[in-house]
Amino acid sequence: MIDLTLALTVHSETHVAGPTLLSIKDALHSLTQAGFTSETLVGFDSAPDNVSRFIRQGMQDHPQDVRFFDYCNLDQGATRNALAQAARGHCLAFVDADDLVSENWLRNAVALVYQLERDGQSPIIHPELNWQFDGINHVYSNPAQSDPFFSGHVMAIANYYDAMCVGPTRLWQELPFAERDLENGFALEDYQWFVEATDRGWHHAVAPGTIVFKRRRDTSQHRNSSAAKALIRAIPALAIDRIRHLGRKKT
Repeated sequence: MIDLTLALTVHSETHVAGPTLLSIKDALHSLTQAGFTSETLVGFDSAPDNVSRFIRQGMQDHPQDVRFFDYCNLDQGATRNALAQAARGHCLAFVDADDLVSENWLRNAVALVYQLERDGQSPIIHPELNWQFDGINHVYSNPAQSDPFFSGHVMAIANYYDAMCVGPTRLWQELPFAERDLENGFALEDYQWFVEATDRGWHHAVAPGTIVFKRRRDTSQHRNSSAAKALIRAIPALAIDRIRHLGRKKT
Protein backbone atom coordinates (compact mmCIF):
# COMPACT_ATOMS: atom_id res chain seq x y z
CA MET A 1 0.00 0.00 0.00
CA ILE A 2 1.17 3.53 -0.78
CA ASP A 3 0.92 5.77 2.27
CA LEU A 4 0.81 9.17 0.56
CA THR A 5 -0.01 10.65 -2.82
CA LEU A 6 1.51 14.10 -3.27
CA ALA A 7 -0.53 16.02 -5.86
CA LEU A 8 1.30 18.98 -7.40
CA THR A 9 -0.81 21.46 -9.38
CA VAL A 10 0.97 23.47 -12.06
CA HIS A 11 -0.33 26.44 -14.07
CA SER A 12 2.25 28.93 -15.39
CA GLU A 13 5.05 28.53 -12.84
CA THR A 14 8.63 28.25 -14.08
CA HIS A 15 11.60 29.51 -12.03
CA VAL A 16 9.49 30.03 -8.87
CA ALA A 17 8.75 26.30 -8.99
CA GLY A 18 12.43 25.46 -8.50
CA PRO A 19 12.37 26.02 -4.72
CA THR A 20 9.02 24.21 -4.58
CA LEU A 21 10.48 21.07 -6.16
CA LEU A 22 13.43 21.15 -3.73
CA SER A 23 11.01 21.67 -0.84
CA ILE A 24 8.81 18.69 -1.64
CA LYS A 25 11.86 16.56 -2.43
CA ASP A 26 13.20 17.16 1.09
CA ALA A 27 9.76 16.57 2.62
CA LEU A 28 9.35 13.29 0.73
CA HIS A 29 12.83 12.18 1.77
CA SER A 30 11.89 12.80 5.40
CA LEU A 31 8.68 10.84 4.83
CA THR A 32 10.64 7.90 3.42
CA GLN A 33 13.13 8.01 6.29
CA ALA A 34 10.19 7.60 8.66
CA GLY A 35 9.20 4.39 6.86
CA PHE A 36 6.33 5.71 4.74
CA THR A 37 5.89 5.20 0.98
CA SER A 38 4.66 7.75 -1.54
CA GLU A 39 3.91 8.63 -5.14
CA THR A 40 3.77 12.02 -6.83
CA LEU A 41 1.17 13.22 -9.32
CA VAL A 42 1.73 16.37 -11.36
CA GLY A 43 -1.33 18.04 -12.84
CA PHE A 44 -0.62 20.57 -15.58
CA ASP A 45 -3.69 22.81 -15.91
CA SER A 46 -3.48 24.65 -19.25
CA ALA A 47 0.26 24.96 -18.70
CA PRO A 48 2.39 26.22 -21.64
CA ASP A 49 4.96 23.86 -23.14
CA ASN A 50 7.89 25.69 -21.55
CA VAL A 51 6.31 25.23 -18.11
CA SER A 52 5.81 21.50 -18.71
CA ARG A 53 9.41 21.11 -19.87
CA PHE A 54 10.73 23.03 -16.86
CA ILE A 55 8.81 20.92 -14.33
CA ARG A 56 9.59 17.61 -16.02
CA GLN A 57 13.30 18.44 -16.17
CA GLY A 58 13.28 19.55 -12.54
CA MET A 59 11.74 16.24 -11.47
CA GLN A 60 14.16 13.95 -13.29
CA ASP A 61 15.86 13.04 -10.00
CA HIS A 62 12.64 12.92 -7.99
CA PRO A 63 12.92 10.23 -5.31
CA GLN A 64 9.52 8.61 -5.91
CA ASP A 65 7.39 7.49 -8.84
CA VAL A 66 5.93 10.42 -10.77
CA ARG A 67 2.92 10.47 -13.06
CA PHE A 68 2.10 13.50 -15.22
CA PHE A 69 -1.39 14.60 -16.29
CA ASP A 70 -2.43 17.33 -18.73
CA TYR A 71 -5.71 19.18 -18.14
CA CYS A 72 -7.44 22.19 -19.64
CA ASN A 73 -9.65 23.08 -16.69
CA LEU A 74 -8.50 26.61 -15.89
CA ASP A 75 -9.86 25.63 -12.50
CA GLN A 76 -7.67 24.57 -9.60
CA GLY A 77 -10.51 22.72 -7.89
CA ALA A 78 -11.31 20.66 -10.98
CA THR A 79 -7.63 19.76 -11.40
CA ARG A 80 -7.40 18.69 -7.77
CA ASN A 81 -10.54 16.59 -8.19
CA ALA A 82 -9.03 14.79 -11.16
CA LEU A 83 -5.76 14.13 -9.32
CA ALA A 84 -7.67 12.78 -6.33
CA GLN A 85 -9.40 10.24 -8.56
CA ALA A 86 -6.03 9.12 -9.93
CA ALA A 87 -4.40 8.88 -6.48
CA ARG A 88 -3.37 5.47 -5.16
CA GLY A 89 -2.13 6.53 -1.73
CA HIS A 90 -4.03 6.09 1.51
CA CYS A 91 -3.43 9.79 2.23
CA LEU A 92 -3.46 12.75 -0.14
CA ALA A 93 -1.62 16.08 0.05
CA PHE A 94 -1.96 19.02 -2.32
CA VAL A 95 0.86 21.46 -3.09
CA ASP A 96 0.83 24.29 -5.62
CA ALA A 97 3.89 24.71 -7.82
CA ASP A 98 4.91 28.04 -6.28
CA ASP A 99 4.48 27.16 -2.59
CA LEU A 100 6.81 25.59 -0.03
CA VAL A 101 6.45 23.11 2.82
CA SER A 102 8.52 22.42 5.92
CA GLU A 103 10.66 19.29 5.77
CA ASN A 104 8.59 17.60 8.47
CA TRP A 105 5.15 18.52 7.08
CA LEU A 106 4.31 15.38 5.09
CA ARG A 107 5.90 12.99 7.59
CA ASN A 108 4.13 14.44 10.62
CA ALA A 109 0.81 14.83 8.83
CA VAL A 110 0.69 11.24 7.56
CA ALA A 111 1.69 9.88 10.97
CA LEU A 112 -1.08 11.93 12.58
CA VAL A 113 -3.67 10.71 10.06
CA TYR A 114 -2.91 7.10 10.98
CA GLN A 115 -2.89 7.87 14.70
CA LEU A 116 -6.27 9.62 14.64
CA GLU A 117 -7.80 6.94 12.42
CA ARG A 118 -6.77 4.34 14.99
CA ASP A 119 -8.62 6.47 17.54
CA GLY A 120 -11.78 6.28 15.41
CA GLN A 121 -11.62 9.76 13.90
CA SER A 122 -11.87 10.91 10.29
CA PRO A 123 -9.03 13.46 10.24
CA ILE A 124 -7.99 16.39 8.08
CA ILE A 125 -4.50 17.51 9.08
CA HIS A 126 -3.38 21.13 8.83
CA PRO A 127 0.05 22.68 9.38
CA GLU A 128 0.48 24.63 12.58
CA LEU A 129 1.38 27.79 10.68
CA ASN A 130 0.62 29.22 7.23
CA TRP A 131 3.10 31.89 6.14
CA GLN A 132 2.14 34.11 3.18
CA PHE A 133 5.10 35.71 1.42
CA ASP A 134 6.27 37.57 -1.71
CA GLY A 135 5.02 41.15 -1.43
CA ILE A 136 3.26 40.29 1.80
CA ASN A 137 4.38 38.93 5.17
CA HIS A 138 1.51 37.37 7.11
CA VAL A 139 1.63 34.34 9.39
CA TYR A 140 -1.60 32.56 10.31
CA SER A 141 -2.12 29.95 12.99
CA ASN A 142 -4.48 27.12 12.09
CA PRO A 143 -6.79 26.14 14.97
CA ALA A 144 -7.52 22.50 15.61
CA GLN A 145 -11.19 21.65 15.90
CA SER A 146 -10.62 20.88 19.58
CA ASP A 147 -9.10 24.33 20.15
CA PRO A 148 -11.24 26.80 22.15
CA PHE A 149 -10.68 29.33 19.36
CA PHE A 150 -12.47 27.10 16.84
CA SER A 151 -16.09 28.06 16.24
CA GLY A 152 -18.49 26.90 13.57
CA HIS A 153 -19.94 30.40 13.56
CA VAL A 154 -16.67 31.73 12.13
CA MET A 155 -17.03 29.39 9.16
CA ALA A 156 -20.15 31.32 8.12
CA ILE A 157 -18.06 34.38 7.31
CA ALA A 158 -14.47 33.18 6.80
CA ASN A 159 -12.39 30.19 5.82
CA TYR A 160 -10.20 28.86 8.61
CA TYR A 161 -8.01 26.66 6.44
CA ASP A 162 -5.95 26.40 3.26
CA ALA A 163 -6.22 23.64 0.68
CA MET A 164 -2.66 22.55 1.54
CA CYS A 165 -3.73 19.91 4.02
CA VAL A 166 -3.41 16.12 4.33
CA GLY A 167 -6.19 13.60 4.78
CA PRO A 168 -7.38 10.18 3.63
CA THR A 169 -7.69 10.13 -0.16
CA ARG A 170 -11.25 8.83 0.04
CA LEU A 171 -12.34 12.20 1.46
CA TRP A 172 -11.70 14.01 -1.83
CA GLN A 173 -12.98 11.08 -3.85
CA GLU A 174 -16.27 11.17 -1.94
CA LEU A 175 -16.43 14.96 -1.59
CA PRO A 176 -14.89 16.75 -4.59
CA PHE A 177 -14.42 20.50 -4.78
CA ALA A 178 -17.48 22.34 -6.08
CA GLU A 179 -17.48 23.64 -9.63
CA ARG A 180 -16.15 27.16 -9.99
CA ASP A 181 -18.76 29.50 -11.51
CA LEU A 182 -17.37 33.00 -11.25
CA GLU A 183 -19.76 34.33 -13.89
CA ASN A 184 -22.64 33.67 -11.52
CA GLY A 185 -20.72 34.77 -8.45
CA PHE A 186 -19.65 31.39 -7.04
CA ALA A 187 -16.03 30.52 -6.25
CA LEU A 188 -13.89 29.94 -3.13
CA GLU A 189 -14.32 26.21 -3.63
CA ASP A 190 -11.81 25.33 -0.89
CA TYR A 191 -13.83 27.38 1.62
CA GLN A 192 -17.04 25.61 0.63
CA TRP A 193 -15.28 22.25 0.74
CA PHE A 194 -14.09 22.74 4.31
CA VAL A 195 -17.59 23.65 5.48
CA GLU A 196 -19.06 20.58 3.80
CA ALA A 197 -16.34 18.27 5.12
CA THR A 198 -16.81 19.60 8.65
CA ASP A 199 -20.57 19.09 8.39
CA ARG A 200 -19.97 15.47 7.32
CA GLY A 201 -18.07 14.79 10.51
CA TRP A 202 -14.47 15.13 9.35
CA HIS A 203 -12.24 16.38 12.14
CA HIS A 204 -9.65 19.14 11.75
CA ALA A 205 -6.36 18.51 13.55
CA VAL A 206 -2.98 20.26 13.51
CA ALA A 207 0.47 18.71 13.11
CA PRO A 208 2.62 20.56 15.68
CA GLY A 209 5.83 22.18 14.48
CA THR A 210 4.87 22.19 10.79
CA ILE A 211 4.51 25.11 8.41
CA VAL A 212 3.58 25.79 4.78
CA PHE A 213 4.60 28.86 2.83
CA LYS A 214 2.03 30.33 0.45
CA ARG A 215 3.27 32.63 -2.30
CA ARG A 216 1.14 35.70 -2.97
CA ARG A 217 0.52 36.14 -6.68
CA ASP A 218 -0.61 39.27 -8.50
CA THR A 219 -2.97 37.11 -10.52
CA SER A 220 -4.60 34.06 -8.97
CA GLN A 221 -7.99 32.43 -8.72
CA HIS A 222 -8.35 33.67 -5.15
CA ARG A 223 -7.60 37.29 -6.08
CA ASN A 224 -9.96 37.07 -9.05
CA SER A 225 -12.67 35.70 -6.75
CA SER A 226 -12.13 38.51 -4.26
CA ALA A 227 -12.25 41.14 -6.98
CA ALA A 228 -15.53 39.69 -8.25
CA LYS A 229 -16.90 39.56 -4.67
CA ALA A 230 -17.65 35.87 -5.21
CA LEU A 231 -19.38 33.79 -2.55
CA ILE A 232 -19.75 30.13 -1.71
CA ARG A 233 -23.03 28.44 -2.47
CA ALA A 234 -25.78 28.21 0.13
CA ILE A 235 -24.99 25.29 2.44
CA PRO A 236 -27.59 23.90 4.86
CA ALA A 237 -24.93 23.53 7.57
CA LEU A 238 -24.58 27.32 7.71
CA ALA A 239 -28.30 27.91 8.31
CA ILE A 240 -28.99 29.93 11.45
CA ASP A 241 -30.61 27.00 13.25
CA ARG A 242 -27.82 24.54 12.39
CA ILE A 243 -24.54 26.43 12.47
CA ARG A 244 -24.11 26.09 16.24
CA HIS A 245 -23.60 22.37 15.65
CA LEU A 246 -20.98 22.76 12.90
CA GLY A 247 -17.83 21.04 14.10
CA ARG A 248 -19.35 20.29 17.49
CA LYS A 249 -21.11 17.26 18.84
CA LYS A 250 -24.84 17.75 18.93
CA THR A 251 -26.43 17.74 22.36
